[in-house]
Amino acid sequence: MRTKNLLKAIIASIAVILGFVPDCDGAVRTEHNLDDLLRAIATVESNNDPNAFNAKEDAAGLYQIRPIYLADVNRLLGYPRYKLADRYDPVLAKEMVVIYLRHYGKNKSIEAMARIHNGGPRGYKKTSTLRYWQKIKRTMENENKI
Repeated sequence: MRTKNLLKAIIASIAVILGFVPDCDGAVRTEHNLDDLLRAIATVESNNDPNAFNAKEDAAGLYQIRPIYLADVNRLLGYPRYKLADRYDPVLAKEMVVIYLRHYGKNKSIEAMARIHNGGPRGYKKTSTLRYWQKIKRTMENENKI
């Protein structure tokens, strides 16, 4: 039994190193990856429009990044790397989301990371983010990613 658990831990560690993320139950699902999630988020959030802007939430760009999200990314980096205008740059916006999700979503499932993007660092625990996850999941399914 002990050997089996050790083997599971080793496999999970290798999977994370290779970029695969374990699901909540610890099972590694290789068909999920961060790039698939990012594509789905861009589709759901902005219909892939890097110039999208939601005035009500002051959310901008492909991933509809809010100022507080950007400030948190800069805080994680330890210096003010990104500016508000960078939310409209697809490359820089993607960098921000990756930094945010790799920090708060470390060792979490694709579902948890989607919900974190939508609901903040503890978003994966909020029932209010479940509907968002369903949209992301459907988008990924339509792209034959799940």
